[in-house]
Amino acid sequence: PRRTRHAIMASWYSHLLNKATESTPPPGTPQRILISGTTGWIAGGIAKALVEEGHSVTGIARRKTDIPGVTALQADLLSAESLKVIGEHGPFDVFLHLAGSLGWCSLEQGIDINVAGTRKIVQAALDAGCKRVVVASSVAVIGTTAPSHPPKRLPMPVDEPFVGSGWAYALSKYMVEEQIAFMSQTPACRDVDFIVVRVGATVTDPPEIVHKDGVVDGKEVSWPVEPARIIDKPLRAEEEKLFVEDALMAVAYSDQVDCFVHCAVRCAVAPGVRQIACVAPRLYSLDPVPDLVKSWYGPEVAAQIDTSHYDDPGHKHDPIYDLGPAKALGWEPKVDLLASKL
Repeated sequence: PRRTRHAIMASWYSHLLNKATESTPPPGTPQRILISGTTGWIAGGIAKALVEEGHSVTGIARRKTDIPGVTALQADLLSAESLKVIGEHGPFDVFLHLAGSLGWCSLEQGIDINVAGTRKIVQAALDAGCKRVVVASSVAVIGTTAPSHPPKRLPMPVDEPFVGSGWAYALSKYMVEEQIAFMSQTPACRDVDFIVVRVGATVTDPPEIVHKDGVVDGKEVSWPVEPARIIDKPLRAEEEKLFVEDALMAVAYSDQVDCFVHCAVRCAVAPGVRQIACVAPRLYSLDPVPDLVKSWYGPEVAAQIDTSHYDDPGHKHDPIYDLGPAKALGWEPKVDLLASKL
C-alpha cells in the first residue's frame, strides 16, 4: 500500500538524518571554503552568499574571479600541475565543485573535463585538508523523462539507476558520481563528508523565467522557459529536441544558490556519500503529472509507469524528482515557479 511505502521511506530519511555526527560547526562559525567555477553564474552567486555570511571564500577558475571579498586563484582542471595552487593557499575546510562542461558538451569534453578534471581537483582539495566536498552533478543521471527513456516510476528516487541515454553530459555526470563513491571508500576519505547535488535546469527567479546555459564564443546561451503542457500526440525518440525537459527539471536561481550554501555550511556532517536533487518545490507545469505522462508517451507506455504518488489531490503537481533526501539534510526549495504563471 502507498501509505506503508511512504512510512518506510520516511523511516529511511530519519535514519539518514540521525546518522549525522556531532562534529557540525556551530551556526555562524566561519569556514574556509574553496569554490571552483566562480566566474560562472551559479558558483559566483554561491561565493557572494558565503562571503555575506562571514566565511573565508577562495574562488578557483581558468579566468580570474572578480568578486568582492573572494580570493581569486587561477588553474586548469586538466592540469594537475596548475591545481597545486590549491595546496599553496590552503588549508580549506569545505570544497564546492561546480566547474566543468555544461549540457552541450561533447563526449570527449565530458570525459576529460567533468570526469578526469573532477578527480584531479577533488584530490587537490582533499590534500588541502577539506573534510566536506560538495559536487555539482545533474538530475540527468537518473533521467529527464525524455521520449527515448521513459521512467519506471515518478517521482524518481535518488537511487534510480543511470538511464543509459545517448546524452554525453549525463554519462559524464554519472561517471563523476561513481568516481566520488569510489573515492569515499578509500582509507584516506573514510571521514570525509561527500554531498552530491543533482542540479536541475537553473532558471532566473520569477517573473521572467529564463534558463542560462553558459557562454559560447563570448555569447551567453539562454532562452525563456514556459510551463510544461499536455501535447496533442506522443513524442517520438527522434523528436527529443522538442521535449520540455527544462520545465520538468527547473529550479529557481535563488534556491540553487541556497542549496549549495546549505550543503556547504549548514547541514550536519556525516562521513560517506549523500545524494540530493535540487529542483523546484512544485513541478513547473500547468497540468497534473499523470496527464502529462499520458500525453508524452501514449497510453500504452504510460500504463507501465508508476505514477500512484500523484493520485492524492495534494500531490498532483509534485516534482518528478524525490526531494526527500534534500529535506533530510534540512534543505527545501522555496520558489514556486508555477505560481508566477497562474
